[in-house]
Amino acid sequence: MSISSLATAARRVRRNSRRTMAVALALTVSSAFLAACGGSDDEANADGTTPLSGVNGDPSNGPSGAPFGSVQMREGWDKEEGYTLKWDVAQSAAAGLQLLSAGKVDIAQGSAPTAYAAAKLDPDLRIIGFLNGPAYLMVAPEDSGIETAADLAGKKIGVLALGSASDMMVRGSLLEVGLDPDKDVKILPIGVGAPMAEALNSGTVDAIAGWEGMWQSISALTDTPLQPVQSAMSDLPGMMLQTTTQDVLDEKHDALVAYMRNFYKGCALGAEDPQRVVEDHWKVFSNVAPPTDKYDEQLADQADWNQNFFSICAAPGDSSGVPGVLSEEEVATAYDWLRKYNILEDDVDVESIVDTSVTDEAMKGLDVADWAKDYAQG
Repeated sequence: MSISSLATAARRVRRNSRRTMAVALALTVSSAFLAACGGSDDEANADGTTPLSGVNGDPSNGPSGAPFGSVQMREGWDKEEGYTLKWDVAQSAAAGLQLLSAGKVDIAQGSAPTAYAAAKLDPDLRIIGFLNGPAYLMVAPEDSGIETAADLAGKKIGVLALGSASDMMVRGSLLEVGLDPDKDVKILPIGVGAPMAEALNSGTVDAIAGWEGMWQSISALTDTPLQPVQSAMSDLPGMMLQTTTQDVLDEKHDALVAYMRNFYKGCALGAEDPQRVVEDHWKVFSNVAPPTDKYDEQLADQADWNQNFFSICAAPGDSSGVPGVLSEEEVATAYDWLRKYNILEDDVDVESIVDTSVTDEAMKGLDVADWAKDYAQG
């Protein structure tokens, strides 16, 4: 065994003791789901490609998640770049991070609140790329009169679950405008997907909160079109992100660089040709595809609804000019807001867990917008 291999093994032994504690303290994930995901295999595949696995924290598995996995797999970019991607969905962003800490996957998509909290338990977690735009937001029916967070006084707000990232972000946004989330509004857990639409249609809630792609996907199910509610949570940079661990960075560096390049290429392709990306997603995950008699209508709707999310995903950082890479000041702005409103209960050493070097390397010299235009026409 080489000196570098011995060093990596030694680091793994030290990390495993900490990671065992992290997994024990993390949210519970069903054993069936863990078994289905399998382990993260370090050995090369028979075709010489590196195995790479990951999960999206959106249990509805809507087309907004296509760049994370399905578009890469359907277009064949993973194998072209020397890795074979296995991608699935977790029950939540927190569940995905638990799978990552347990060594069941190599990559987990998540949110800043859950990732920073998880890093407190597992210091080997690494944030390797951001989505450079509004990712968490609130929406309300267009005829509701709710346009800003201040208009939510006396209203009912639906979130995925109490204690979820969307719940915490709502509370911070309400405090920002002087509303007490425990007295001035009622926050209700309503699940995800169709239950959100039903809660709005029935009047159970007046507004809902979640990630950008979520409200786009349920718009077809609501009686009234939805509009964003202006709030602090929709102005913060880097609220959605990609995570891995230091072990994976050490052992699968080249595959991670290629994956991050393909991720942002997938976002750019979605912005340029959203129908193609939505169809890619449905071909990989046929269980979420619409029935034949609704296919064309849903395809047009989903392409329209998700194009903005794809554009946000592919957008370069305001300071860095590079997709996926934020400046230290931008990272600090979001982190300080999360701490200010106790969304993060403990201090976290952000500098030690944010490492976007693989994304910097992946995007060097690549204009994804120009690439997507050429690729879509090819």
